[in-house]
Amino acid sequence: MAAAVGDAELVVAHIGKGVDLDGMSGRRMSAVMYACVNGHAEIAKVLLDAGAKPELTDMHGKTALMLACACGHEAAAMQLLERTCAAGALDAVGQDGFSALLWAEERSLGAVAEMLRERAAAVRRPALTLFRGCWNTVLIHVAERTVQFDDWSTVRSTQRCPLGGKGYFELEILEVDDRYPQWGFATDAFEPQLGATPEEGVGDSPDSWAVDGLRQITFHGDEGAYKYVWKQGDVVGLACDLDAMQIHVSVNGSCKAPNARVFELKREECADGLFAAFSSGAGKVRYNLGEAPFKHAPPAGEYRAFAAFGN
Repeated sequence: MAAAVGDAELVVAHIGKGVDLDGMSGRRMSAVMYACVNGHAEIAKVLLDAGAKPELTDMHGKTALMLACACGHEAAAMQLLERTCAAGALDAVGQDGFSALLWAEERSLGAVAEMLRERAAAVRRPALTLFRGCWNTVLIHVAERTVQFDDWSTVRSTQRCPLGGKGYFELEILEVDDRYPQWGFATDAFEPQLGATPEEGVGDSPDSWAVDGLRQITFHGDEGAYKYVWKQGDVVGLACDLDAMQIHVSVNGSCKAPNARVFELKREECADGLFAAFSSGAGKVRYNLGEAPFKHAPPAGEYRAFAAFGN
């Protein structure tokens, strides 16, 4: 598609021939969406000037403005902002629970975020967000509480368990990840980034801890043993005890070895608390941060769901 590759001359020629500007590809992407994803701001302007609709959404509920922000393309986002506002779609929210303003904040597009706030764009931050990776490497479906990984990505909770607290969440395996699941917790020092590699997941650095039920190992900068194999249908419970300074894992409610305590924590490493976080390269899970009743009880009654904590 001409808009995707940045061929302005061909785009103008297509407009002159009366091509449907809002025609959708097999992925339900319009020409202006392709221009925004690839950072072609001037082509986006040409299409909008010719009458392309900015309020249309792709198969995941994202508008062209949301896609521009998610991909970190400030100039393209600027072209879309006023048109999207005029179309009444400034506060549109994708299936992942993210609006254009949230994506602008996540991608550090300060000028775009400020203009969105000036136009009274709402902030409705979901409980779970894409933290490392790209907009098209993972699909978070808030209504279904599912995460589908199509390439290496990390998602993280908005809420954190504070020092002295005890937090719990569950991941139900809907489709087995054959590309190294790394599920656990991260500190505030575990920073977001656009794009990610398998060496940048939860547990790959000293500011995060993870368990992998495929390779049967634990991660906290280096590797340890975890002799248990996760399978489809399993519900993996992950608990952080920031009073006793431990991380526990359960599978289908069982805390018998090799589950139970998998990490001893150092208080100085968790002074600002821990976020629920997990990385994968494939597969699908249903997450529960406390939005629904847990399928299995936490290790003890005093544990709280992550959804109950503050940011």
